[in-house]
Amino acid sequence: MVNSLWLGIDIGSQEVGLAVVEAKGALQFRLLACEAFSLGRGALEVRLTKLHGWLQQQLEPWAPSALVYLEEPFVGRSVRSALVLGTVKGLLWGLLLSMGRPGPHSLPAVRIKKALTGRAHADKAQVAAMLQHYLEPPFSVPSSEHASDAIAIALAGAFLQNSPISRRFTKRAER
Repeated sequence: MVNSLWLGIDIGSQEVGLAVVEAKGALQFRLLACEAFSLGRGALEVRLTKLHGWLQQQLEPWAPSALVYLEEPFVGRSVRSALVLGTVKGLLWGLLLSMGRPGPHSLPAVRIKKALTGRAHADKAQVAAMLQHYLEPPFSVPSSEHASDAIAIALAGAFLQNSPISRRFTKRAER
């Protein structure tokens, strides 16, 4: 059976976005939930405690039936950022496993952009324009980039899960 609910999470160390989309037809989706949550800039322990409570509250209604997707974190050269985002990702994994759900599916940014726009290096404006194309009206792009990214992640998960072709991109094909 093909899934009809997808939950996208844009993880960050200071702000997190979450969105849930539902299939309404061929390449048409309805946005069921969309929210951004600010963790602030305090100590990591405080941010993780806030995030745990918020994520648990947000996931409970959707976790039984939605497939969960997240974007692979981009950390550049910062080892500290990599460790913090790895900790946040681990918190999400632990929460889902404690709910009896599998861990989240992880998508690289290029696959998300390519699934929505056809271009692996599309900018945020192009991705936002495609959100309006795929989501049932009335829809307006959220003011938070994390919330918009979460919608894009959920839609990309839906497209890639239902794709009859599972392919690996080569460096050239990702362009």
